[in-house]
Amino acid sequence: MKRRALVTGACGFVGGHLVDHLLGEGWEVRATDLPQADRSRLPGGAAWVSADLTQRDTVAPVVRGVDVVFHTAHVTDSSVPWERFYRVNALGTEHLLEAAHRANVQRVVSWSSYSVYGKCKKDRKPVDETHPVGPEDSLGRSTAMQDAVVWRYHEAGLPATVLRPSAPYGARGRGGLAEVLRRMSRSPLVPIPMNHAQRVMSVHVKDVVRAASFVAEKEETAGEEYNITDDGRYSSRAFLSLLAEALGKRTLPVPVPRALVKVGAWLGKDMVSFPTVDFVPSNSKIKLLDFRFVFPDPRSGIPETIEELRREGYLE
Repeated sequence: MKRRALVTGACGFVGGHLVDHLLGEGWEVRATDLPQADRSRLPGGAAWVSADLTQRDTVAPVVRGVDVVFHTAHVTDSSVPWERFYRVNALGTEHLLEAAHRANVQRVVSWSSYSVYGKCKKDRKPVDETHPVGPEDSLGRSTAMQDAVVWRYHEAGLPATVLRPSAPYGARGRGGLAEVLRRMSRSPLVPIPMNHAQRVMSVHVKDVVRAASFVAEKEETAGEEYNITDDGRYSSRAFLSLLAEALGKRTLPVPVPRALVKVGAWLGKDMVSFPTVDFVPSNSKIKLLDFRFVFPDPRSGIPETIEELRREGYLE
């Protein structure tokens, strides 16, 4: 008998890939997102039910009859007000898990963020899942509240697992790394910030969704958190050089003002930059379960991503 999955945020980048992956693994998939969400890139084969998780009365029909909830819906845009962070990430998760618990859902896999760690302790590199939580921004605080909701319902009898992925990249991406690549593809010469040594944290979206279905099938992952990140240990200048090389672009080493040191920020004022960190997240815990990354290094995943984005017409 097919297992039945609900994917929240199904019209988003990760959610859409997760729907695709689960269908390919033989799951029966129900996809949900806001009523006004763009469904043009949602894979076929999934049942569609719209819902606004911030409105409690829209949630119960969405979870009815499913075995596993994959909760990818999450606000990450730093420009939105705190109320939006709270209503979607914390309150929306409360409504979802309340309904899931009542509907006897068997398992929840919920997305989190490294932002819950805040400033990482210098003696904790690489940073694993035992690092203390100390969020310092709206994303981190609302995500920590979301995680707390997940663990409260786990203790109440709704088995849950939390995934904490690095910034995902891959086909169908819009913004983030895809936008960095797009700006680079339009430039004859790519400036590389030689005075920026912060780390880039990355993971291919295919590995993120594979990890989600992987932990959902294992009883021992209930009650656990997992960092999902590749083995790349690139500084931002090395990472940008890798991107330029994959695009066939010449580079120009330049000093960049600290105000613009986020990856790609100097390529355009409306640029969505790729996250950088001053720590290295550890992926040892998920590997101990014999999970293997298809793209363990961006050097193997970036060329495939560029090819796909070109095929979609997103890159020149």
